[in-house]
Amino acid sequence: MKSSLKDLIGKTILLECCLPDLTTKIDKTCVTSANNEDNCYKSDDDSDLAKIIYEGILYYAYDEFQLSDANHQKMFLKAFNNKFKYNYSASDLAKRKLGIYGESLLYCILKYFYKTDTLISRGYFYDIQKKTEVTGYDAFHLIQRKEEIELWFGETKFYEDCKSAINSVFKSIEKAISDDYLVNTNFTTILQHKGDIVDKTSKLYSILDKWDKCIIDSLEKELNDNNISLIYPVLVTYNSISETYSDSIKLAVEHIKDKFSHISFDDISIDFSIFFIFLPIDNVKATKETIIKWIDTKEPLMS
Repeated sequence: MKSSLKDLIGKTILLECCLPDLTTKIDKTCVTSANNEDNCYKSDDDSDLAKIIYEGILYYAYDEFQLSDANHQKMFLKAFNNKFKYNYSASDLAKRKLGIYGESLLYCILKYFYKTDTLISRGYFYDIQKKTEVTGYDAFHLIQRKEEIELWFGETKFYEDCKSAINSVFKSIEKAISDDYLVNTNFTTILQHKGDIVDKTSKLYSILDKWDKCIIDSLEKELNDNNISLIYPVLVTYNSISETYSDSIKLAVEHIKDKFSHISFDDISIDFSIFFIFLPIDNVKATKETIIKWIDTKEPLMS
């Protein structure tokens, strides 16, 4: 990620508080793991946030080796033609419904604030024949801590209405945190893309290489035996409900408690944790429309 984008993220997206927060007396969500906090960020400039999302699409679509010594502007334009289901002639409503805005923002936040490394760029999961992305998580990142590997496979919703965004998250969250979805839907796909993993010296690559060359009876057991855990960050970006920041955060936390306190994660056998990243902003619709305008007019990227 280029330094100009990092600088823009650093001055635009600010950590406001972590939950539980003693000052506002807001607890973390009822589904957040015991060893995690929820992180609440703030952005006072929707135009700069739009620029982060627009610029971040390049890094979301390609890995560092593809971008090295390449023409970034050409690759950026190519991503919309070849990797994403972006239809320049579609209606504004159809364009606003695309998931790429939240996915790019999630990528930038994970990369900048949580120091994750891209496992496989999300653009690899585009199905050219079906002209759509392969079903799966919204992020594929990893952190390697000595002998332990954390797979950060997150989800993001970028909606005008906070409650609608959260409802959408919970339509699939139990499925996403399960052995079947992790192993059969996503990890098997990653195994097929082993050659596209950025760090060929990583422990994870050597494990995948071993799996690729022999018959594995249980991927779940292999994940546990190799100290591989799932971290599931959920980024929810939505319109602020008042000038008081804490009101917008409290709305999200209380809605999760009221509607989804019954959620349990009984279908996963590997170590996992979940936490939320909340980012209320002034105007989701206007932010998306700014990005769409730049995409449609092929706005040059920052140097």
